[in-house]
Amino acid sequence: CLYSDQKFCVDETMVPFRGRLRFRQYIKNKRHKFGIKVYKLYCDGGYTYNLQVYCGSNYVQGGQASANVVFSLMDGFFSSGRQWYTDNYYTSVSLVTELLDKKKTHLIGTLRSNRKYNPKEVVEKKLKAKEVFAQENKTGIVVLKWRDKRNVLMLSTDSKTT
Repeated sequence: CLYSDQKFCVDETMVPFRGRLRFRQYIKNKRHKFGIKVYKLYCDGGYTYNLQVYCGSNYVQGGQASANVVFSLMDGFFSSGRQWYTDNYYTSVSLVTELLDKKKTHLIGTLRSNRKYNPKEVVEKKLKAKEVFAQENKTGIVVLKWRDKRNVLMLSTDSKTT
């Protein structure tokens, strides 16, 4: 799983646990409602390379806690030519800008419409079913919106996917 063309993903998972722990989580819409929340880095074969246990509030001085999770899990893998994927919890324009500028690393992910620095033209564009609208900025970040049954936003810095 350590090939340079390998695809990697950053995501969170819930490890079922009903015992007593100060950092046990309750998430009502999960199958296992009680457990330990774990952030993990894994490849497309399912192998977990790195993980971080969520032990309570991740207060961060400047910046987003989700971006710090991505940076800590990806440490040692920057500038490696691998494809990186995240879901809308982690993906933001500020995260990918920092990854491009400081770490020379590309990322692809879904995007929440209310994130800071999202291009307003893309977010506010009204689309019909199966319609697509995309915008690229000077730094190579593409924000794309399409409509299937609902609107979906995606962000990519990888020129192979755009």
